[in-house]
Amino acid sequence: MSGEESFALALCDGRVYTLWKELVDKLRGKAPLIILPEGENAKELPVLRRLWKKLWQYQVDKGQTILCIGGGSTLDVCGFAAATWKRGIPFVSVPSTLIAQIDAAFGGKVGINFKKGKNLIGTYTQPKAIWVYPGFLHTLPPPALRAGWVEAYKHALIEGGTLQEEVHSTSFRTIPSLELLRRLVQVKERLVAEDPYEEQGRRQVLNLGHTLGHVWESLSLQTEKPLLHGEAVAIGLVQELYVSVKRGELAESFWMNVVGKWRTEGLLLPLPPFTWRIWEKFLLQDKKIRDGRIFLPLFLQGGRIVLSAVSIDELRFSIKAYKELIS
Repeated sequence: MSGEESFALALCDGRVYTLWKELVDKLRGKAPLIILPEGENAKELPVLRRLWKKLWQYQVDKGQTILCIGGGSTLDVCGFAAATWKRGIPFVSVPSTLIAQIDAAFGGKVGINFKKGKNLIGTYTQPKAIWVYPGFLHTLPPPALRAGWVEAYKHALIEGGTLQEEVHSTSFRTIPSLELLRRLVQVKERLVAEDPYEEQGRRQVLNLGHTLGHVWESLSLQTEKPLLHGEAVAIGLVQELYVSVKRGELAESFWMNVVGKWRTEGLLLPLPPFTWRIWEKFLLQDKKIRDGRIFLPLFLQGGRIVLSAVSIDELRFSIKAYKELIS
């Protein structure tokens, strides 16, 4: 990372600033600091409006750059504020969580939630730079570190081979090496380069586990203990892999291997309270729905992952199978 850049405004997750005040102050220099709430609470319209007001207050223009420091939610809302202010101003992202350092900071997706639906308002815009400092990971709470490893596992499943074996055999309590972070990011960067705006289906492979995962995350936001993003994706991943198993495309032993890993890492978590009516309402608002049809990245024979149409009944069956696992 470099502190030589001059910024018009700095936006930072409050927890990160508490833990890393000296570093954040060094990076922002003389830029005014705006503190944001942690997690999904940052991705709400009132927070976005506040950021727009600050951009107006400080007369930030297209020749200036803002600094965004925090996890995926912070980078999402800050990036969206930058992308929409005066039709786009430059920003630098500094990801502070494992999920952000291997996934959320890369690929150019920014946005906010709407009516508890994940990322329903957003766009594509690339930061001017991404500064990754692995030291942030040493102050992550254990659940956040574990949740980050779920995204790492997803990247490894997509890549297969030695990366899949390495991540599967690694404890989710471990801080990944810089080299492993780099390899995980390369999985996403390759797919994004092939399909920047998700028009061909290649990039959507990265949504493995996310369609159902986002439903559980959205439903959990209404409870006293919301699921972390990675925890929700872990649930969705097991359920979506089961669709491939039932279609005869994926060996049940492969699925059980993932289930065993989740059990070891404490990720076979209970589902938030739901009715099938509410569950379907959230599912059909997912941004990956096309013409009312549900498409998921599914494993096919030979280990390929291809965007495939699925039925609501298939998804319900996979959820019932998951409930049996955790009962």
